[in-house]
Amino acid sequence: MQKRKAFFTSISKKLMLLYIIGAFSLAVTLVAVAIALSSKILTEGASAQMNLFCEERADDINLEMVRIEDAVSSLARWTRSRIPDVETIKEAPELRDAIVDDADDLIRFMTEHNDFIEGAYIHYSLDVTGITDREEGVYYTRNDDGNFKTIPFTQEEIVNDPVAEDWYYGPIRLGKAAWTKPYYDYSVDEHIISYIEPVFIGDTPVAVIGIDISFTRVINWVDTFSYQESGYMFLKEADGTVHYHYDDLVNGDTHGDEMDLVQENGDLMDKPATGKELVRYDFEGRERAMAFVTLRNGMKLVLCDGYANIYRERDNAVVLMIILSVLITMLIAIVAVVMVNRITDPLRKITEAARAVSENNFDVDLPPENDDEIGELSKMTRLAIENARARAEKAASKVREQERQIEKSAKVLKQQGDDLIAMKNLAYVDSLTNVKNKHAYDDTVEYINEKIRNGTAEFAVIMCDLNYLKHINDNLGHIAGDEAIRKTASILCKAFPLSTVFRIGGDEFAVLPTGLDYARIDEKLDALKTMIESQKNISDNYLERISLAFGCAFFERGKDTTYQEVFERADKIMYEEKKKIHARDGISTDR
Repeated sequence: MQKRKAFFTSISKKLMLLYIIGAFSLAVTLVAVAIALSSKILTEGASAQMNLFCEERADDINLEMVRIEDAVSSLARWTRSRIPDVETIKEAPELRDAIVDDADDLIRFMTEHNDFIEGAYIHYSLDVTGITDREEGVYYTRNDDGNFKTIPFTQEEIVNDPVAEDWYYGPIRLGKAAWTKPYYDYSVDEHIISYIEPVFIGDTPVAVIGIDISFTRVINWVDTFSYQESGYMFLKEADGTVHYHYDDLVNGDTHGDEMDLVQENGDLMDKPATGKELVRYDFEGRERAMAFVTLRNGMKLVLCDGYANIYRERDNAVVLMIILSVLITMLIAIVAVVMVNRITDPLRKITEAARAVSENNFDVDLPPENDDEIGELSKMTRLAIENARARAEKAASKVREQERQIEKSAKVLKQQGDDLIAMKNLAYVDSLTNVKNKHAYDDTVEYINEKIRNGTAEFAVIMCDLNYLKHINDNLGHIAGDEAIRKTASILCKAFPLSTVFRIGGDEFAVLPTGLDYARIDEKLDALKTMIESQKNISDNYLERISLAFGCAFFERGKDTTYQEVFERADKIMYEEKKKIHARDGISTDR
């Protein structure tokens, strides 16, 4: 019994027991590290496997798209080589027919053995033929037995074709070969995506050449892609607004990203591909993960699977490592628990004291200050606590003072920020009309010029002018003139609700159509004309109604080098319109 007391009164012997505890801690740490590393490796492996599968399937689809693009490009080059010049092709219908006849075998050779192709066409532009009842080109589509048949299509039908914007006007306006978004073609009763290349001679479009792909067959093909036991694939728009599944497309019941509750890696949703990672999300109460790749036509090919299915191997490995960790812990605990009890009480008291001090509680209970290492440690701990108490009280006083200063400074900075935002908003708003002012317009012009230099500009300018403002001011007073200016701004804002309206002079306004307003600019201009016409019914006195003249011009890539060139075209058109209005009203111009 005396020997046992001698053994436990030596701190060196106690450290031997602590070594056992250290070994136990090390074992737990190593198992934890092993779990973390194996989980990381298996997680990265599952992510890499899904992304690789997605990329391989995307390569299959892109290969089909490349074939379509090559066929259209080859046919466009061949057609361009057969057209001598614009005037000749305009005046020679027999030459146009000959080119179409000669293209027959070439089109069939390029397209007939591709089951995804729904149709192909060469069609001369209205700039060449005008609007006639003559067939100016050829359109092939598949019949019930899968062979191509010709559908008659005259130039008059382009004007009334509900999908002409997709296959004719849009590509010509874009001025280069491109894929369309999916659209429904009633003439063939099929969902279609098309690759179309307009043929130009100089600045004149002479023909459009395209191949239509059955989007339904593409989606059906994608739906056949399966990954492991439960993974599936689908296509979606680049912005995630529409997900395309075969059944949903046929039933007209599609949805978009709004149904997916993203939980992890949401920033990847706006990128071209997930790369080496996965997006974790919740769909209708089920946890899933996705990988995606952007295809040549801008759509995204998406691979989805249940989150638990993807990481089943990783989770099994983690469970195994946890079981191993528990067994090691139990083994070391059995060895150490009997021997450690002799030294744990004083160390526990010192530990509790240290924890209390860390929480600014300096009233602690320490072990007796005996003549051994623990006693010396207890003494040093007490002295340290007393010093810490003094430093804490001093530091707390400083902190309280600093907090008062920080709170005061924060209030000043917040007020300055609010004042700066208010001043900036006032600087960009016209006080009379509440639309953007000349300063905002100048900043916008500078931004557009930068986009022109970068080659990314695509815009239109609508220049507007209020007629008879001087007459209104002279006859009815400046208050009536101000009201006329405000009504003008209101009309423009109603006509272009999604665009920015600028007041750039006394009676001058500029509109820069954006978004849907730009995409439907013809429709919006018609609406503006209707609003202007409706003003004629307000009063027989031209001074009591709003009379507007406007002109619209589009940016032409390759021709325009600055915003000012587009603006001047719009301004010239507006001025010509203004002269017509004055002549019609029998009133001399005031400009």
